[in-house]
Amino acid sequence: MRKYALLFLFFFQVTWGFGQTKSQPNSTWQTTFFNSPNTILPLLIDAALTHSAALEINDAEKEIANKNILLARKKLMNGLALNTGYGYGTMLNYIDGAQEVNQINAFNLPARAQYNVGLRFTLSLGELGSRRHEIGKEQLLLKQAEAARKVGEKEVRKIVIEQYQRILLAKTELEHYQDALQTASVNKQIANKRFTEGDLQVDEQMAALDFHSKASLAVAQAKNKYQTELYLLEEIIGMPIQNLIKTP
Repeated sequence: MRKYALLFLFFFQVTWGFGQTKSQPNSTWQTTFFNSPNTILPLLIDAALTHSAALEINDAEKEIANKNILLARKKLMNGLALNTGYGYGTMLNYIDGAQEVNQINAFNLPARAQYNVGLRFTLSLGELGSRRHEIGKEQLLLKQAEAARKVGEKEVRKIVIEQYQRILLAKTELEHYQDALQTASVNKQIANKRFTEGDLQVDEQMAALDFHSKASLAVAQAKNKYQTELYLLEEIIGMPIQNLIKTP
């Protein structure tokens, strides 16, 4: 009976410890982060969209598609050529009808420089027929890049929301284990005191020590998990969380 009474007292102290534990107050940015999801989630999503490398690839693909459409529309210009020429020598001037031609040497004319400039346009029927097809293909690639961008944005939003929820859960678990550790510390002190006074058996004291040891390990694991989740979110948004939240 004495052993069961001591165990009852031990668990009574555990319950009393849980009721007396108070969580530490958060800083201003933490209060906003954990208590105002409607405020913080849009900020997190915008930062993640800006930082996303996958979306940068989508933007580059859109820019390439736009440039290819422009090039396809200007492809007809490939058949247009500017020809220029320069010559120097004798040539009969047909404009001057009074100019006489030497019958013995018809090339015995005054030497002069001759210039010519002209435009030439050539285009195969195959290129002409495929022009509309090329433009249509590049327009489809542009639509594909735009659709990929929308899918990427949706995926980023999903990742941010899920990571935010994991942080909330990790924080709740950490607070729970911290409360349990505080209770275990109180019961450890009581058990040590009663063991010194001879009111507690060795196995009962060892139970209190084991409870405290397991609570300490649980706090360390929960703290590690919580910090890891925070670091992962900061990696997603590309900056420390407190830098994202404007505090007064």
